[in-house]
Amino acid sequence: MAYIGDKLDDFARNAPDKTAITCGVTRLSWQNLVLKIETAEDYLRRHSPRGGRIALTLEDPLALIVCFFACARNARIAMVLDPDWPVAQQSDAKAATSPDLQIDNAVYETFSDIDTDQRENYVPVDGAAPKEDDPFYVGFTSGSTGLPKGYLRNHGSWLQSFVLSDAEFETPEDARIILAGQLVHSLHLYGAIYGLASGREVVLLHHFDPRALLAEIARSQNGASLYATPTQVHYLAEAAKRGGSLDALRQVLVSGAKWREEDRRALNKFFPGAGLFEFYGASETSFITVSGAEDEIPAGSVGRAAKGVDIAIGDPVAPASENVTGPIWVKSDLLFSGYVSGNSDHTRWQNGWLTFGDHGYLDTEGFLFLTGRANRMVITSGLNVYPEEVEAVLARHPAVEMAIVTGVQDPVRGQVLEAVIKLSVSLADAEMDLLRHCKMHLATGKVPRRFHFRDHLPLTAGGKPDIREITANFMGQERDDGT
Repeated sequence: MAYIGDKLDDFARNAPDKTAITCGVTRLSWQNLVLKIETAEDYLRRHSPRGGRIALTLEDPLALIVCFFACARNARIAMVLDPDWPVAQQSDAKAATSPDLQIDNAVYETFSDIDTDQRENYVPVDGAAPKEDDPFYVGFTSGSTGLPKGYLRNHGSWLQSFVLSDAEFETPEDARIILAGQLVHSLHLYGAIYGLASGREVVLLHHFDPRALLAEIARSQNGASLYATPTQVHYLAEAAKRGGSLDALRQVLVSGAKWREEDRRALNKFFPGAGLFEFYGASETSFITVSGAEDEIPAGSVGRAAKGVDIAIGDPVAPASENVTGPIWVKSDLLFSGYVSGNSDHTRWQNGWLTFGDHGYLDTEGFLFLTGRANRMVITSGLNVYPEEVEAVLARHPAVEMAIVTGVQDPVRGQVLEAVIKLSVSLADAEMDLLRHCKMHLATGKVPRRFHFRDHLPLTAGGKPDIREITANFMGQERDDGT
């Protein structure tokens, strides 16, 4: 019976001294990695029940990987909490999920350095090996109530995602898997676990650092495959401008937001040997669409359905016609098992199909176009507007590096659209320039009424714009200043 981490012992036995993980100056061989995992497994066996929920609040990405695999291989459920959350938010998440054991930095230090010979009565797994339908992972994503949604995954859903990754991306077997950001982001965590589960060396970073990424790529003698968000790719290309092109980067796998064409061209310029892959999905669905370097994708599309994935719009029983917008429904073997905490108002199941809050349409060729998320929809003067549509138009302006659009309460219109912008180059009259640009590409009701310009916009741990903080803090500052 296959499960996450079932091949690690084979890798340690066949290539004990080969590097499995690089994290800063630390390098772990396959043998040492498995020994650390076994030590963590022993701790779990002694302090938690089989099937128990293990809250992992670990700043060190290497420690998180060790404990994550220990949970998966020992039939426990790893709940990955962000150590940067405020104390109150962490407390709320733990109260909502009722963990059986909590492992933070202090707890990890109590068992991580124990020599293997000092462990008494060690057994790698207490009982039978995990089954594919056993849950093993809870990740967290933003919830509309402020309490993060905890979504549950079983072994089978990720194992099927590994099969899809092999088929769609064909990552070279000797390539290093490099993660651009923290592992609390599901994209980076997935890339790390996929890499190790397939026997590849994985490179972890304590935080997103473009120069450190470039250095690791340059050290990859057999090539590198990078998992990153579009924002991280943008800053990586900016850093590469000062260091020259690199041929060692063989793949870039991007998710989290639509990839700007300007950034795609920049990456091609500075990393000419890299195959560029973009995929769209959600925490609840894993992969939905995939587009590769050679695919001819219509402007604004996120690609066609990935292998083994079915997509329907509006209603899976009676799907909407082509080019008609509605809720996106997905059916595949990659879907999550349900929520353990948080608001799930936008998620519904129907005969094996799942809808999760995203809206879009399919064109006549089967290409998927996104129009927005139900929980970000703005109603202005009776018109339903998805901010993502407006953000995509703003992102096409050559001077716009980042754009976030939101609805602000208005006594007459209900809400009005306003935009927070980070420019890549200065404009003589930025507000008028962007206003004209929006009017050329958007219906009148979708044009932002105000533009707020900032030199810096906060990012989440996963490298995406922190929409919640931008709208709460930056818009609030504008209101307080009366500007």
